[in-house]
Amino acid sequence: MRLRARVKLISYISASVLVIFGAGIVGFNMAENYRTRTQYSYQRSLSQLSDYCSSIKTTLEKSSYANTPPQQYGLASKLMVEAEGAKNALSQLPVSQNDGEGIQKYLTQVGDFASFSIGKLSRNETLSKDNKSALKKLSEYADNIAPKIEELSAKFGDGEENIGNAVALKSNFGSDTEPNQKSSFDNSFLTVSKSFVDYPSLIYDGPFADSVQQKKPKFTENSKECSAQQAQKILADFVNRDYREITYREKRKGVLPVYVFDGDNLYGTVTVKGGYVCEVYNTDYPSDDSKIKYKETLQKAEDFLKRQKVYDMKDSYYVIHNSVCTINFAYSQNDIICYGDLIKVGVSTVTGDVVIYNAEGYIMNHTERNTENNLISEQKACESVSSELDIISSQKALIPMQNGKEVLCYEFKCKGKDNENVLVYINARTAMEEQIYILLQSDGGTLVM
Repeated sequence: MRLRARVKLISYISASVLVIFGAGIVGFNMAENYRTRTQYSYQRSLSQLSDYCSSIKTTLEKSSYANTPPQQYGLASKLMVEAEGAKNALSQLPVSQNDGEGIQKYLTQVGDFASFSIGKLSRNETLSKDNKSALKKLSEYADNIAPKIEELSAKFGDGEENIGNAVALKSNFGSDTEPNQKSSFDNSFLTVSKSFVDYPSLIYDGPFADSVQQKKPKFTENSKECSAQQAQKILADFVNRDYREITYREKRKGVLPVYVFDGDNLYGTVTVKGGYVCEVYNTDYPSDDSKIKYKETLQKAEDFLKRQKVYDMKDSYYVIHNSVCTINFAYSQNDIICYGDLIKVGVSTVTGDVVIYNAEGYIMNHTERNTENNLISEQKACESVSSELDIISSQKALIPMQNGKEVLCYEFKCKGKDNENVLVYINARTAMEEQIYILLQSDGGTLVM
């Protein structure tokens, strides 16, 4: 009996060891597969960022030599697309706000300068000496930055070194402590960002102003802080995933403090105050031929916002790029469109799934406004619209200005003499023209200049 019992005990122990060992192998393989997929997603985004930065460098160089308005216009349009693509690729990399702030600001200025140039050239105006000086400055930084990003892409593109900081992956989601160590990728990207230490603000009469970026978020102003663990569950509910599939990465400081998370082909942020989902980027979507038209993607985006209990949003403009239709939604208060309260929703034109969500503009600006005092009539505002334009429709709109403030206007949608679509904004209190935009519409969306 003793021998039989001993044999049984040894058999049970051996079986248990084999089960535990097998489970360990399965768990290791699952973890390894997840790590591989995450790294592949990061490598793809870094490669895209490198390609866009190289294209920006080339386009800026060509722009400095372009001497005719048609050529300048074409290059500025190309530059705008490249800057937006680079910003999107950067947003999908595990780079902290502090480490990426310099290049993020640079890309924003490149895009806004391109937009400004397009608008000026569309009005048959020429780029001034100061404009060309700003262009030269942008080009000089591109010459410096593009090779460094290309070097980063080559270094981390073969998968030998991980992108991201493993030390920052915490199991204690209630902890707000910052990681004390940086990965090789973090240090490499920090080196690139140091190139912008003395980077100046470009001063030109375009739409960009640093003061707008430096204001405090209004929507979360009186909200209580939530923990990283609470934010993790909020994000999981938002993307309809198990919270254990999402990993806390860091608490990002700055103008809008957020918790940063990632997961299988997922990047997301949740505000520290209030626990509002700020950004979601799902990188796992096909880039095949589009099957879904704009109206269907719009319906899917509207349904998505309703499911998230985000109401009173009105669609304005959209762009289709890389098999994703990104639609801008602005808050509507008493039939007044508040363009600063912006939410971007990106829908795959292949699957119909929501793959992009960005509510930073909404969180930064959303508040209830007092807008109805001392307004001129719509008829009076019409008198300030050029007789060269035919007014098609009108509505009230709050538009953000360079100084960070908002102005209540009558928005007039018009047709120009060459049948182009034009938006004119007339101050609803002074009858002054505040802004004029020309709309370029195509199958790929609407470009506002």
